[in-house]
Amino acid sequence: MKNKFLLAFFILISSFQCFADTYYVGLDYTMTGIELSGEKAEPDATAIRLGASNNNMALEVQYLTSNKTENIYSMTFDLDQSVGLYFVLQSDIDDGYGINVSLGYAMNKMAVSGPSDTYNGEDNYDGFSWRIAIHREIPYLEQAQIRLAYQSLYKDSNIEITGISLGITYQF
Repeated sequence: MKNKFLLAFFILISSFQCFADTYYVGLDYTMTGIELSGEKAEPDATAIRLGASNNNMALEVQYLTSNKTENIYSMTFDLDQSVGLYFVLQSDIDDGYGINVSLGYAMNKMAVSGPSDTYNGEDNYDGFSWRIAIHREIPYLEQAQIRLAYQSLYKDSNIEITGISLGITYQF
């Protein structure tokens, strides 16, 4: 499944590049939330985003990795990594502000460890992912933006993985 995802990503990006008018890179600090049976762990994470944009649409890849672990029921939850591919709808910039809505697919790998009588192992949570972000141009640095976003990385009846991020984006 992972190889098919990477192949699809490279085909999309390579075909989209001939139409792209802007490329960008972003770095975000993310406060993730892993909710399981009403309990919530909130490990911090760092996300790197790369994208190609044209006519208020973009293709973006995001790589997110956890900075620390959190405990629920004496078990440690660590979002080892999350890789996602997104189609981004971008608003026009108005008075330096803009909004982005992203729809895509994320592959999340979470490590769980705890006492010997509990579950220990790695789980993969792959599926639909979305994000909404507001960004503000940095005065005197038109190519840079500050960005605040809410993201849903995965959700089903047992577990929900979300994130609130604050970061910077630089356009080339």
